[in-house]
Amino acid sequence: MDQTRSDWSQSAQSAKEPDHPLVLVASAQGGTRVMAMNPRARAVGVDIHQLLADARTLYPALIVKDYEPEGDANTLRQLALWLMRYCPWVTYDPPDGLLMDITGSVHLVGGEDALLNDIIMRFSEFGFSTRIAIADTIGCAHAVARYGQSPKSIITSVTSKHAMRSLPIESLRVGSDIADRLAQVGLTTVGSLYDKPRAPIAARYGDLLLTRLDQALGHKSESLVPLKEPPVYRNSARFLEPILHLESLEHHVVSLAAELMNMLKEAKKGAQRFELTLYRVDGVANDLIIGTHRHTNDTSLLVRLLSEKLKFFIETYDAGFGVEQISLAAYACEHLTIEQIGILSHGTSDRAASFDTLINRIANRFGSQAVGQLIPNESYIPERSEAYVAPDDKRLKTANWNAFLEKLQGDNHLGRPIMLLPKPEPITAIAEVPDGPPVLFEWRKLKCRIHAAEGPERIAPEWWARRSDAIERTRDYYRVEDMDGYRYWLFRCGLYEREEKPTWFMHGFFA
Repeated sequence: MDQTRSDWSQSAQSAKEPDHPLVLVASAQGGTRVMAMNPRARAVGVDIHQLLADARTLYPALIVKDYEPEGDANTLRQLALWLMRYCPWVTYDPPDGLLMDITGSVHLVGGEDALLNDIIMRFSEFGFSTRIAIADTIGCAHAVARYGQSPKSIITSVTSKHAMRSLPIESLRVGSDIADRLAQVGLTTVGSLYDKPRAPIAARYGDLLLTRLDQALGHKSESLVPLKEPPVYRNSARFLEPILHLESLEHHVVSLAAELMNMLKEAKKGAQRFELTLYRVDGVANDLIIGTHRHTNDTSLLVRLLSEKLKFFIETYDAGFGVEQISLAAYACEHLTIEQIGILSHGTSDRAASFDTLINRIANRFGSQAVGQLIPNESYIPERSEAYVAPDDKRLKTANWNAFLEKLQGDNHLGRPIMLLPKPEPITAIAEVPDGPPVLFEWRKLKCRIHAAEGPERIAPEWWARRSDAIERTRDYYRVEDMDGYRYWLFRCGLYEREEKPTWFMHGFFA
């Protein structure tokens, strides 16, 4: 497994004055200290964590700017997303590192050396100095990229042990405390650990040191967790000249969609989520996500959904200096079952396909939450007695409202309001007797006098499905009618016999 490790620094260069020493500072123990610097500042003797006053003594004309770790983290994430143009297995290694698993991807850019040169050139154009290494393990690539002599290195499995021999202990990602303790006994390099007995080292310095050493040398496995879920299928298109007008992207998108769907058809699979990524020249990557109602490998459907999404996206998109590459990826892939095609046109399968197309268009335009269906939910609490699910939810096949209501209400056929509030709203109510129905209530500054009332209908919460400290109070529901003929569904939460302090709520409205 090839691992690429790249390090960059926000202080690599100053856009306005690149030839002057520049430092980034922040408040720390003892005063304002240097947190990052450019190479010119390092050349005049400035050091990390040095007091700003001492740094200015070395170079009075030092350019000083605020250190913004949140901005660095956002930039690091943005660069990681942009690096996915080379391969999908990318993540970041804070505060200033990036990791890539380039296994099976280097041939797409002309080999490992071509990949390194391209990344270095691109990052230089972005204003970042880069140290980069390719190795078989994450630990070796990390160590050589950060502590090696060359800013660009390719380490093979045969030379990895030799390449790490002269590197400091800190390169093993063990922390300065362990490295300082090892230095006290003369162990300052990675090579000095090769022939030492392992048991005494583990007993004195912990298991982490030897684990990191074994991971770097390939004796123990270490996996890279990608920043985003890697796609099952993906294809890309690169442009000789950056595209500024996105309208011209449509025919490229059509070609990518046809090629991707052919991959799915050959594997007899369908995907339920597609992602179109636009890579700008300035290092920004933008995603357009397409979701479908069911797994599909229908090219015409994907092209239609992508075209509609791209049309709305273009209206607010800033192409910057142009888009130089696009990629289309398929996620959530499964094998498709073969459906019987009807002899007559406009049969059941045709209607189902038309319905799915409508669902997909609405969901992609207004969001996946805009399309759904209510099904019965096993709960006696009214606001929890239904669930909002996607149209393709498997529970829809067993949903039966009539059977659910019979189970819920038994043979009583208790009345339920035609309109239920999303959440019960508190009201102020007055009752003639503590356990009786209200005679007057106020809701949303509206005062109503009760003319008639029915109830109570007692509903208790599901005590068996909740923690003892989260059990809700029992409710007594009443159907009431005010002097103007309006009918409401109210309930009293809490029982006097349990020495609870009851409160009243409005929950729904009848005709």
